[in-house]
Amino acid sequence: MFDPERDDDPGARLFYARLLTVAVVAAAACVALWPSVTGFPAGPDHDTGCVAITDGWHADKAGSTASEIAAINAASPAPPTPEQQRDPAAMARWRAQWQAAQSNPAVQRAHAYEAWVNGPGACVRESRHRLILSGLGLGGLAVILAGATFARRTRMNLRHAPQSSREPDAGPVRERVR
Repeated sequence: MFDPERDDDPGARLFYARLLTVAVVAAAACVALWPSVTGFPAGPDHDTGCVAITDGWHADKAGSTASEIAAINAASPAPPTPEQQRDPAAMARWRAQWQAAQSNPAVQRAHAYEAWVNGPGACVRESRHRLILSGLGLGGLAVILAGATFARRTRMNLRHAPQSSREPDAGPVRERVR
């Protein structure tokens, strides 16, 4: 028996639309997570390999303050002139001043910070930036999905809203006055 109304299965079309929606959402989530899961080089010579999802959670250390930098500059001797560099006694005095300046706690903290930034902490700042980018991407995706879901539900609810018993152009209903 030929029946064109039964030839098309509406359930199959809905299934493939849902499958396509899941694939698009998964692809968008992968794009949003891309900055956090891909590796990048860091460090002074770009020789440290980093991945934001693992390196972005470490605590950051504070660098030297302006007053500490001023104290370091005041304690450090001026560089020797070319004439002083040829004089062994002048160089011995300069090296003694340099060693005294290096024992300053502010200088030691600055060296420790530089060693951390160029070593284990090389990945932290860039990793946090990449984590923030991924978070913004996932947040944007969530807002878009929530808006699309809300719009679809509202549209579907309006389409299937119960019809009132009176005609739409009948005007307002007046009550009887006794």
